[in-house]
Amino acid sequence: MLRDKSLPMVYAGMVFLLSACATVANGGEGDAQQVSGAAKFADDPRLGERVDRMCFTSTIDGFSQPDEDTVVLRASASRHYLVETASCFNLDRALSIGIDSRTSCAGRGDRLIVSDSIFPGRTSTATSVDSCLITAIYEWDDDADEEAEEAAEE
Repeated sequence: MLRDKSLPMVYAGMVFLLSACATVANGGEGDAQQVSGAAKFADDPRLGERVDRMCFTSTIDGFSQPDEDTVVLRASASRHYLVETASCFNLDRALSIGIDSRTSCAGRGDRLIVSDSIFPGRTSTATSVDSCLITAIYEWDDDADEEAEEAAEE
């Protein structure tokens, strides 16, 4: 049981912890705005037009560049999409990704199923599976970066 003299110390400690949590939740920065989603790629020549959906989701055979809220999905050798997500907690650690869609096309409002295991559900160790809301989809051209560099050299 706490004595009356120790209560102010407990309250002061709680205020300190809460303010530390608020600082961490804000990214550790005061008024600075963090760039997120596709806005991180605003100057990247690989970022294409925003599209309503990506079809033939069953042909998605890979992904790259996962971070906290975006991932590039490879639908075939020639079709790539930058997918922007929300409410996703382990996208940057993803080892496998699936799409939860009612049709063969995925769009805003559908979900990515993300796991930090290559074979979720098949291992005896605990894995983290997350459902990430798709907020936007953009065309993505992996070759555009190289083409921009070549044009700059000329």
